[in-house]
Amino acid sequence: MKRSMRGLLGLLVGLGLWGTTTAHAAPNLVRWPAVQPLTARTCTLQEKQTKLYQLNHATMHLTATGTAKLTTGWVRVGQVMVTQNGRLVTYWQVRNARLHRAGWVLADAVHVPGTSSKDIVTPKRAPMSVKTTFQRRVAITTAGTSRYLSLVGAGRYTQPRVIFHPTAAYLATMGVQNKPDTLLQQAGYRDHYHFKTALYLPQQLGTRNLGDPQSAAFSLNNRYLYVMYVDDQQPGQASQAGWVVRYDWQRLMALGTGRPGKMAMLRVAAAHQFDGKLTAFDRQVLAAIEVGPEFTAGHAQSLALNPRTNELWFISNAARNQNDTITRLNTQSLTPDARVVFTTGRGHLGDELAFDENGTAYYWTHASQLRTSKVDLYRGSIATTGVHFEAATEGLANNPGFFAQSTGYDEATGKLYLVADESITSLPVAKWGRWTAHQVGEANFAGQREFEGLVFMHGVDQGFLLTNRGTELMRMVVDKQS
Repeated sequence: MKRSMRGLLGLLVGLGLWGTTTAHAAPNLVRWPAVQPLTARTCTLQEKQTKLYQLNHATMHLTATGTAKLTTGWVRVGQVMVTQNGRLVTYWQVRNARLHRAGWVLADAVHVPGTSSKDIVTPKRAPMSVKTTFQRRVAITTAGTSRYLSLVGAGRYTQPRVIFHPTAAYLATMGVQNKPDTLLQQAGYRDHYHFKTALYLPQQLGTRNLGDPQSAAFSLNNRYLYVMYVDDQQPGQASQAGWVVRYDWQRLMALGTGRPGKMAMLRVAAAHQFDGKLTAFDRQVLAAIEVGPEFTAGHAQSLALNPRTNELWFISNAARNQNDTITRLNTQSLTPDARVVFTTGRGHLGDELAFDENGTAYYWTHASQLRTSKVDLYRGSIATTGVHFEAATEGLANNPGFFAQSTGYDEATGKLYLVADESITSLPVAKWGRWTAHQVGEANFAGQREFEGLVFMHGVDQGFLLTNRGTELMRMVVDKQS
């Protein structure tokens, strides 16, 4: 069992979950690694007419070779992941000694004893009934931005483009990490904190690839953690498919996922589920996770909860040549249920979003990846009746890093955080538009991690960094008060 589980987790490392993959993969093209051996497991096919496919190892394509004549007597021995019509599809290799036949079949057409339909359902793209509000007037005004504050760092803490790598601990354990990892601050001023693992997230559940998280948010009572993912086989644009996974944070913490020695339980349960070897405890772990259906999500790096209305919102389209779109996510169905489509003036809608305790929304942008690129900050309101933002009269003369990744807001301290890869800038919202240099903090890190999001619990001073390579949620630990 240990060898099988480690082999599967090795597959997750090899699946290209550490960086950008080919956006326009050829139809029916097998992803790397081509074939992953699995521990032989007896299985049954859903019907006698289940299609069988043959893998051409030279061209790396699957072609149909006929149908099965029996549903029983099959053994599952391998796996490939295939990109088809922009979706990641799993095929299993099966053999039947009685028929002297072997081939590849869709994983959805195979039942392996020991698994249950109740264990991690990964539904396909959901049909949506979404209420759309069209707002024709200008929703963003830029009037008033007249000066840019020079920071103490004067660009020294603006992080250049980061080349991402998996952590040493992930590689050493092949993903079965039972001890917390630590990400230390390398440089900075005013802000002094580091990050320590709070929850190791699974890289895959069922046939759903969870290797590309983009943002996260806690429910108002801090019970649930919502993590938004995208299909990394599709271009990062408004039509990109995504989905949300809801983790019962309180239940998982009660099971011990945050305690050293037990921290691998999500990844182990996911591996057992995939390999058809679920234990009773695995089922308890998986019962605390709900995988939502796919929908058109866009870049998806802006999921945020408005504490005033208890609504989850995300920016689904901020392309300059298209209408801007902000979408509301239903917390029960985990699908969009409303959206606001509008046009902007000279202002540019960003891809990041955060709300304060009063329901005010915030985002930020910078014009280029240069350290001298100026930061524009916006605040406003989002509702199904319309969207409105105004630019701060004062921006920042230096941006935190190459890509704008996230906006975070800490209700306990009133600080707004601008997150780039390996670099974070903070400023107090109480001084909106009239900051002084000593009120702004900058912090740099050196873990070669992708910073996907900075999310805070509600009503308590607890912040968490959503990061990748491998995917985890890391708790913000203050080193000293500043």
